[in-house]
Amino acid sequence: MSSFLIQTSSRLRQALARVREAVETHPGRVAAGVGGVLLLSSVSAFALVEYGPQPPLPAPSLVQQAVHIDLSSQVQALENAPRLLYTTAFVQGADSAASLLRRLQVTDPSQLRALARDRNLQELLRLHGTMVSAEVDSLGTLKSLSAALPDPESHAGHAGSEDVTWRELSIRARADGGFDDQVRVQQAQAQTRVASAVVRSSLFGAADAAGVPDQVASQLVGLFGGEVDFRRDLRPGDRFTVAWRVYTAGNRVVRVGRILAAQVSVDGHDHSAVWFDPSGHPQAAAYYAPDGSSLSRAFLLSPLPYDRLTSGYGWRISPIFHKPEFHKGIDLAIPVGTPVRTIADGRVVYAGWGTGYGKYVKVEHPGGFATIYSHLSRFEVHVGEQVKQGEVVALSGNTGWSTGPHLYFQFFVHGQPVNPLSIARYTPKGTHLPDGLRAQFLASTAPRTRLLALMPRESDVAEAGSPAPKG
Repeated sequence: MSSFLIQTSSRLRQALARVREAVETHPGRVAAGVGGVLLLSSVSAFALVEYGPQPPLPAPSLVQQAVHIDLSSQVQALENAPRLLYTTAFVQGADSAASLLRRLQVTDPSQLRALARDRNLQELLRLHGTMVSAEVDSLGTLKSLSAALPDPESHAGHAGSEDVTWRELSIRARADGGFDDQVRVQQAQAQTRVASAVVRSSLFGAADAAGVPDQVASQLVGLFGGEVDFRRDLRPGDRFTVAWRVYTAGNRVVRVGRILAAQVSVDGHDHSAVWFDPSGHPQAAAYYAPDGSSLSRAFLLSPLPYDRLTSGYGWRISPIFHKPEFHKGIDLAIPVGTPVRTIADGRVVYAGWGTGYGKYVKVEHPGGFATIYSHLSRFEVHVGEQVKQGEVVALSGNTGWSTGPHLYFQFFVHGQPVNPLSIARYTPKGTHLPDGLRAQFLASTAPRTRLLALMPRESDVAEAGSPAPKG
């Protein structure tokens, strides 16, 4: 027995020695073998758990309940409910209450008749270019209307005023079919805006591209109307820079003010102007050149802000009678309803109908001069009325012997017709700035002229065809 134990012990020692040698020589193989054994043990355990006896699951139960919802009445109510539209339109020269309201999508006949008699709406129709907002339902019924009206007590035209008032018109429909008008006086803040543009096709096209309002472009024509004939002199590549005043409430422009400074470059020649309104000297308030010389002239070169010459002064073949005649004025093509301005101070001596002329206005000016404006659609003055240079005397039209909308403009010197394109020779400049105001003039206008100098000159300026925001 003892020899058996001795042999067994010897064999165990040899086996342990071999195991130790194997572990020391091949540790990776030994670790893999041990891992395999453990993995098989896990699988076996998993198999025992997966296929062992399981507890019984509870029997499922299902509950059902029928719900009946009738949405037809609600759907029908939504279908029948008028939907609200929010519309805007601008007052145009030939607008009536009905035409303005129809552009705002108001079609209810009874409302159109009632609003045609509204006093505030009639005042609004005289404010050409004013934006009107309306709330209208899908049946064409007006719910509310709002617009900005000028305040009669406001000093909006005073370039030095920083705070001006305006009136907010609100018209609301009542349940009984009537309307409630409310006019509230509001405060507006003054801002100065500057723009520069290169002319590619026309002054107004360049102004649109640069975001300059039409009212400012028209002022520009009137301001330099004694020096530049914008109909004949302006060429592609000419440019202008202008600083003007606007009056705002929040982000809304409620009124476009006057030009503060401007420069027009025509054929390489610069024409500049600044507004000067000295305190205590209202008689000196005017536009001047930067050196203080006057820009005012006896006559404007044109009664229109823009036009197209279709028939000049002199002999021609009559488009009505198709035979030679001497044309004693010029024909300027212009859309119906364009404001027609008197070119100089004077007195209205006729406003009525004339054979061939249609509706026309005649104004006599100091010094033996007179002008006639023909083929009009509406008068803005009456006989005997004194008018100032640039004042609107009528709206253009197509009345009388006319083959299309245009203005027939005549200029008389001591009763004899003269070519209106030669008006420049009859336009001496006005008086210069009073010497006692020169220091105040330079101090007041220097910041405005610097604004013009800060604008880019060539490639960075706005050009026609490159849209920019207006305002």
